[in-house]
Amino acid sequence: MRIIYCSQAMKDSDFNNFVKNANWDINPSNQNFHLRLIRALASQGPITAVTLRPFSIGLFDERLLSEAISKDEDIIFKYLSDKATRFYQLFQRGLSLRKQISREIKDSKEEVVFVVDALKYSLAKAAIKVALKYRIKIFAVITDNPRLLSGVSKTYIKAVESLYRHYDGFLTLTLKLNDYANRFKKPNYTFAGLAESTSPSKIKITKPYFFFGGALYERYGVMNLINAFKKVKTDYQLLIAGHGPLIEAIEVMAKEDSRIRYLGLLSKEDLISYQCSAVCNINPRPFDQKLDDYSVPSKVLEYLSVGVPLISTMNGALHKQFCGEAIWIKDGGEDELRKAMELFLLFNPEDIKKKALLAKEKVLSIYGLEIQGRAIYDFIAVNNSSSSN
Repeated sequence: MRIIYCSQAMKDSDFNNFVKNANWDINPSNQNFHLRLIRALASQGPITAVTLRPFSIGLFDERLLSEAISKDEDIIFKYLSDKATRFYQLFQRGLSLRKQISREIKDSKEEVVFVVDALKYSLAKAAIKVALKYRIKIFAVITDNPRLLSGVSKTYIKAVESLYRHYDGFLTLTLKLNDYANRFKKPNYTFAGLAESTSPSKIKITKPYFFFGGALYERYGVMNLINAFKKVKTDYQLLIAGHGPLIEAIEVMAKEDSRIRYLGLLSKEDLISYQCSAVCNINPRPFDQKLDDYSVPSKVLEYLSVGVPLISTMNGALHKQFCGEAIWIKDGGEDELRKAMELFLLFNPEDIKKKALLAKEKVLSIYGLEIQGRAIYDFIAVNNSSSSN
């Protein structure tokens, strides 16, 4: 069985080169999650990643993106061609995507199954049409409820939801997400995310530091974190990396307090290196019950997997599993964050480091790529061999 995985995910080095020429920053969270899932599935069997790269109008000076092929160990990446013109994207893109995806079916000598990022409407719709034509099963990866995403239109939400009935199975991050998308009770597998074991190079920093890396928006608790840190009496630094509208404000605050440093938008490799070299990583995103039902902060699993102490706002699913492996705070208010950092500074560094290393072992034993890859691959294989569409 060969899995054809349709998403925007690229090989890491290809993504790093791709975003260099973009006219604005591209959020790497989608790339990181789907690449991890691709790697997890590749640990169990052959996989081809069919990728529609981010190419909205104005994102690049160029308007034409050519097809390309790349390879990362056992993963074959097929990058689809695209055009950044309104006419093409409205009237010609769908047919072009179907033709390109169909070639993967015709060229494969093995049984094929589709796994698609359900939030990428154009790509998912094209994959569904190809799957129906060739009577191939197709499984949707649901990472978010589009109704809770910011900056998306009602038209987009309805379009994404209109495709749910066509999928043969669902991979979701929470049970509530499955209840929302899987309205016809198709086979489903729920997992809170993926954790990847890494061995990055250490960052040469003279002073110990707290670290946060992610989207720099006020609604994600970034300003609460900075304001809380300013009240903590310590020589430790606060290092912040990422992209978003708060960059200028953070740079101003860094001038006011020399302990605060903005690192810019880091590559995945550098981001992990900074996480591994920190004395403590922090997830300040404020708790929201509705978001908690439908999403899991991948950053928490990422932080737990590097073997460094963690301060995090609450998440229902992860708190149950890792209650003793992090300093959990309720809603991410400024005062809560301050108290959590002050509490961390009271701990014996060796004791809390040992606990963090045990947390790393635990998270990898549950959400490691090979562990989850085997479970998800088996789920797909079993349901692919059941009665056809």
